[in-house]
Amino acid sequence: MRRPARVVAWTLGAVFALAAALVVFAWLVLRGSLPQLDGEAPLAGLAAAIAVERDAAGVPVIRGATRADVARATGYLHAQDRLFQMDLLRRVGAGELSALLGPGLVTRDRRIRLHQFRLRARAALAALDPAERSLLEAYTEGVNAGAAALRRHPFEYLLLRGEPAPWRPEDSLLVAYAQWIDLQGLDDFDEQRNDRLAAALPAAAARLLTAPDPAFDAPLDGSRLPEVPLPDPSEYDLRGLGEALFDRIDKRREAKLRIARAIPALAPGSNNFAVAGTRTADGRALLANDMHLRLRVPNI
Repeated sequence: MRRPARVVAWTLGAVFALAAALVVFAWLVLRGSLPQLDGEAPLAGLAAAIAVERDAAGVPVIRGATRADVARATGYLHAQDRLFQMDLLRRVGAGELSALLGPGLVTRDRRIRLHQFRLRARAALAALDPAERSLLEAYTEGVNAGAAALRRHPFEYLLLRGEPAPWRPEDSLLVAYAQWIDLQGLDDFDEQRNDRLAAALPAAAARLLTAPDPAFDAPLDGSRLPEVPLPDPSEYDLRGLGEALFDRIDKRREAKLRIARAIPALAPGSNNFAVAGTRTADGRALLANDMHLRLRVPNI
């Protein structure tokens, strides 16, 4: 009886020791990928020292002598805080997720690569004003410096057995394309439908079916969009269609109204708030945007 009990004790001890070693290893890996929050850090290319302060939530405030210095420091902090998420966003925009996350995303990448966003980003970068391009380059150098300063890559790369590629100026533009994909999508169903209507109907009739509906699209200033006029007989004789077309129009409007009533339960919508300088403490106007973006990985 003693020997089995001793074997069980040794086995449990070994299991606990292994678990403790794994916990310590995971702690060291995670700790090594955390950003530096205190002290000083070198950052090449600065015209003067940068001051970074973080609030209780970890959100940094950057103070620098020049706009380029602030851009460089912003890139450094972004890489320290969110390198893996940044990598995913540029890969979404370029259609390169499968190279990191596996063949299951090849089909998605192919759909995105049809648009050649990386080539478009390079063309847009080349067309930028030199001052704007220099800011992107300063930001890029900051990102790569921040990534190099991490003692370990973020743990996601360990799990995926991968490494982050250096950040390039065009990658920042690819993040904007990723947001476009998120908000606009890659499907053009509405455009194809409208194109078919325009090809099959006179302009006045197509406009009746595709123009914004005043009952659904309302400006924020309280005004109302003009009603779309019915085509007159010289443009399109609706009498020959009987009531079928009018029934379709009414059903379309009712469907839009149902969607409009359901939207608050699905998403609060995008909001913009502006405060005049006469109502602020320092005389400067304020503008805030709140887009209805769901939480996801990577989060826009």
